[in-house]
Amino acid sequence: MGKTFAKLYLKIFSWDYNDFPDVDKAVVTMAPHTSMRDFILGKIYFASQGRKPTVLIKKEAFFWPFGYILKKMGGIPVHRGRKTGLTEQSIEFFKEERERFYLIITPEGTRKKTKNWKKGCIRIAKAANVPIIIGFLDCKNRKMGVKGLLDLEGNEMQVMERLKKEYKGLQGIHKDKFETGYE
Repeated sequence: MGKTFAKLYLKIFSWDYNDFPDVDKAVVTMAPHTSMRDFILGKIYFASQGRKPTVLIKKEAFFWPFGYILKKMGGIPVHRGRKTGLTEQSIEFFKEERERFYLIITPEGTRKKTKNWKKGCIRIAKAANVPIIIGFLDCKNRKMGVKGLLDLEGNEMQVMERLKKEYKGLQGIHKDKFETGYE
């Protein structure tokens, strides 16, 4: 999808958005994640910014012909529910010879309502020595983009609490499926 087409789509459908920061490599958290349509909107946002993100997606979504399409769109199949070394694999992605690399992670880890967000994004960013960019989607106000960089000082719980607070008041496509614990 081209940058011009993506910007036109956002304008036609009345989405406000801001610019992605000038960072070459980062973990990008995206929330709320309440629908597979979030993925499409996120891809449109990144296309409008001329960026190509990589997205971790449950392996069950990679059935024919969608698996091929998801991979072409930057999707990496994830085996949920068992230890697969995903954090270590993700850290290695940042060490590869790439000029730019953006790993999108939905910290909720599910489209269902949950207060128990996954801390892998924090572990990955710290180990790879890259920032976390706080990406968001707010369907209620038709806004998307980034809120800035997350302060990674402190332990994982402290960092996660700061991250959750950044998403307070936002609404996903399915407003009843998103919770930060700070409503």
